[in-house]
Amino acid sequence: MQFTYVTIVVLASMMFVLSGMVGYLYWQQTKLLQHVQSLALALATHVENTRVPEVEAEPEEEEVEEDDRVSVTKETVEVVEGPPDVDDIQSKTAPQLRELLTAKGIPFGKRDSKTTLLELLKATA
Repeated sequence: MQFTYVTIVVLASMMFVLSGMVGYLYWQQTKLLQHVQSLALALATHVENTRVPEVEAEPEEEEVEEDDRVSVTKETVEVVEGPPDVDDIQSKTAPQLRELLTAKGIPFGKRDSKTTLLELLKATA
């Protein structure tokens, strides 16, 4: 029974020592962080005080800037009257249908089938 009490006392004293060490490390860390913050504050105030105010130079004559923008030209849009002839469209090939869609500005997929291209043309008619 005596051995049990001794082991309990040894373990309790080890826990007490370990908790004291953790508390000491926490206290040291807090102290270190306070010192780092005060150093950062001192450095920031030193930098702020040593800044040389910039003297504004007198503006010289204003230079005329050249316009480097590209002029935009309007493209004429071809107006198509009435719906396209369905029979005429059916006889065209897929590349020809793609050209028609591109001319009208209608987006399409590169791998769209001929039926999909026909449906796009019919929908926009």
